[in-house]
Amino acid sequence: MDLAALVQTVRSAVLPAGVTHRVLLTKVDPRSVNEAFEAQKTLQELGIPVCSTFIRVYKAHERAALEGKAIVQWSGKNADQAGSDYRQGHSGN
Repeated sequence: MDLAALVQTVRSAVLPAGVTHRVLLTKVDPRSVNEAFEAQKTLQELGIPVCSTFIRVYKAHERAALEGKAIVQWSGKNADQAGSDYRQGHSGN
């Protein structure tokens, strides 16, 4: 994850456009969630709006896509965790 590039993009393109925005971290390695929490904290400290949740990456995402299903419709290994990330994000965070 390149936070410096993200911050630069927000400051140079998003803010000048006056677009309401919030950063959602995606493809977070489930073994490295502490890094995602640190990134969220850093963004907040820089005054960049960030979602309180993030989307972890699982093999389930690939398998669901191959079957033509949304992750919240798919059942299999890690389906519950992967679907939960999207449901949490949809709750207005």
